[in-house]
Amino acid sequence: MSLDYQSLLTAFTLSGCGLAAAFLVSWLVSRKEGFLMAWTIGVALMAAGVLIYGGYVRTMSPIVGAAGYTVLLTGLAFVFGAGREFRTRVLPWRSMAIMAIASSAAMAVPMLAGYNGIAIIGLNVAAAAILLATAWDYWLGRAEARLAIMLLTGLYVLTGLSFVPCAVLLLLDGRWALPGIPSNWAEDLNIVVCLTTLAGIGALSLALNQARLARGHKRDAETDPLTGLLNRRALLDRIATEIEGPAALIIFDIDHFKRINDIHGHLAGDEVLRAFGEILLSCRSQGLAARLGGEEFALLLPGDSLVAAAIAAENVRGRLVKRRFAASGAAFGCTLSAGVAHAKDSVIDFDALLHEADKGLYAAKRSGRDRVVVASDDEAFLAQMRSSSEVPRGPVDLVRLKTG
Repeated sequence: MSLDYQSLLTAFTLSGCGLAAAFLVSWLVSRKEGFLMAWTIGVALMAAGVLIYGGYVRTMSPIVGAAGYTVLLTGLAFVFGAGREFRTRVLPWRSMAIMAIASSAAMAVPMLAGYNGIAIIGLNVAAAAILLATAWDYWLGRAEARLAIMLLTGLYVLTGLSFVPCAVLLLLDGRWALPGIPSNWAEDLNIVVCLTTLAGIGALSLALNQARLARGHKRDAETDPLTGLLNRRALLDRIATEIEGPAALIIFDIDHFKRINDIHGHLAGDEVLRAFGEILLSCRSQGLAARLGGEEFALLLPGDSLVAAAIAAENVRGRLVKRRFAASGAAFGCTLSAGVAHAKDSVIDFDALLHEADKGLYAAKRSGRDRVVVASDDEAFLAQMRSSSEVPRGPVDLVRLKTG
């Protein structure tokens, strides 16, 4: 052989053990990322399989060979499972079991029967298929981190394809029982490629996990934990960096919320807040929904007119009014007040817009609650409101409010 094959096998084993340890530490830090444990098990099994295979190289014992290849293929099945779990957050136990058992059986039967040439062909074909399937799984999830996952997919494809020449040369050789392990350029290339790509695959996988954790921390910092809406700080950041005017702002306040807590308990109050959060989350395609604090919420609608915002506010109010809640066997409902304001400038002054919307909200509270008040003294707007067939007709007053 042109290369020290045993040294390469030893290097792969040591690299695999080191990488498995790195994944194990990462999993201990973030145990909710289960794919890290699957990766740990997979790489550890691959390293163990190569170590056992080293014994087969020295002894040519069919039992040792079958054992080493079985452990290696099982490790590859776990690596496939880690890729699937990274994308879907579900470990595909059934697919992994089928993959490991079928590929191991296709290799072990001829190996134990004395046809190690067929067994090694089966190993190479199975390894290529598993690695290419893993590459495909990552490719399907490339939207999460396009460049990194494309690179990771490429490394899996390269590794999988490196097994193909090994199988082809054995098929062309035509010997089904070999006196020793295959010794050719394809085998050397395969172990060098595997040794090289293992480090890259491990580094990219760990980097993807760190990026996902960072996104999760950012999401947690921006999100109200009870409702799943943006918090006030996140809303301000989005307005400053992403949103251009004109825009409409609706401020909602659940009527007599303290009374709900006092009469029905804080758990019932939390349920009301969660339910209203679900209603606003359904409006996310229209704009940005946030919980400003307590029972006060905001819905920013970029590009919407006052009329459209007033209609959206009334629709939200109507949806909450129809909801019924249960506490201690008693059903209850709640109402909602809202103030609507509009900013015409391309740069949104959120404080000024919030001040105008708050004026509308306070007017709604003073006027008896359970209504929408629009902060506007624009006669054209009021005429449009009166003539619009989309404006709901009911117990809600859409009232002119002096601005400034």
